[in-house]
Amino acid sequence: MKIHCPHLSQFSSVKHAFFEADSELLSSRRDWGMEMMTGSSLPLVTLNQVHGTKVVRIENSGREQEADGLVTHIKGIALGILTADCGPVLFYDPIAEVIGACHAGWRGARQGILQSTLKEMEELGAKRSQIYATIGPTIQQVNYEVGSEFPELIGGVYEDYFYPSRTSGFHYFNLPLYIQSQLLKEELAQVHDLAVNTFTGPFSSRRRFLSEKSEVSKFSNLSAIAII
Repeated sequence: MKIHCPHLSQFSSVKHAFFEADSELLSSRRDWGMEMMTGSSLPLVTLNQVHGTKVVRIENSGREQEADGLVTHIKGIALGILTADCGPVLFYDPIAEVIGACHAGWRGARQGILQSTLKEMEELGAKRSQIYATIGPTIQQVNYEVGSEFPELIGGVYEDYFYPSRTSGFHYFNLPLYIQSQLLKEELAQVHDLAVNTFTGPFSSRRRFLSEKSEVSKFSNLSAIAII
């Protein structure tokens, strides 16, 4: 299964997709997945993600790097982000023809991965007022119970991102809204949240696997974007 954002789909010069977890898609059938997305077999660049703020500029389909964001202005290279509850965010400036993708869990979002990705896009000629951003499948608040330390870590008004759990000292955290709120502050052309819940939908969810006491999947959802 794959889904698309209607706001990114309006542009013929870029292709994107949010794929549910597929072991073959992330290994032996990468070319097939990119052909499904773009109509041609493109190289797919992914990262060794570490919940940080490093963003790499991609000039070719070389070795995997340790970072949580990618940007490029090169046609024919797909940027891929892997998630299993965290927020995948895809970016596109249709005027400068610059794309970006980042992995925004609560740590990375709190530390500035979204802003770091936008800054790197600007280095390639993008402008924030021209950038479209889409938040892909992410665990939703109703399923994201967190510990007592979170409200202080996140800051702001409690009710903006939390409501109390029935379990004393725990809270439910709205990660997609936290990501969206940060993006809106950057005054982009558009910010869109697909509002797809990894916990209840067909997408891979680490929290769901743990709640079912089943083996945690080794495979993640893939979010990809490419200029064609």
